[in-house]
Amino acid sequence: MSKTLIAFFLGLFSFFFMFVGETLSHYFGDVGLVPAFILMAMYFFVCQFFLSRGNPNAFPKDWPIMLALDAVLLLALIPMAILETQEVILYQGSGILLSCCGGTLAGAFAASKAAQRKAARK
Repeated sequence: MSKTLIAFFLGLFSFFFMFVGETLSHYFGDVGLVPAFILMAMYFFVCQFFLSRGNPNAFPKDWPIMLALDAVLLLALIPMAILETQEVILYQGSGILLSCCGGTLAGAFAASKAAQRKAARK
């Protein structure tokens, strides 16, 4: 339960990257969103890696933690889908989904593989 709560609060901090992306897109156009998406993916990767470290079955078993980490941005996509234009939804929404879910899944997978290698060395 505590890891799920920590994951949710870490997910709240991910809104920072949305503001960074909006600021960069203001100055550089849509190209400015790419660094924000990359930073967001790295953030979710690191968060999930540390939440799942030491668990050799993290990738298939830590779904509640992964969903809690991604919940804030996944829920933010709902008003985006209702209020924004189709171009914004396709470009920003797909970038958010890929960064958020992809970084989280990659972090769980990497933590799982690291724990499996560590267990195999013993």
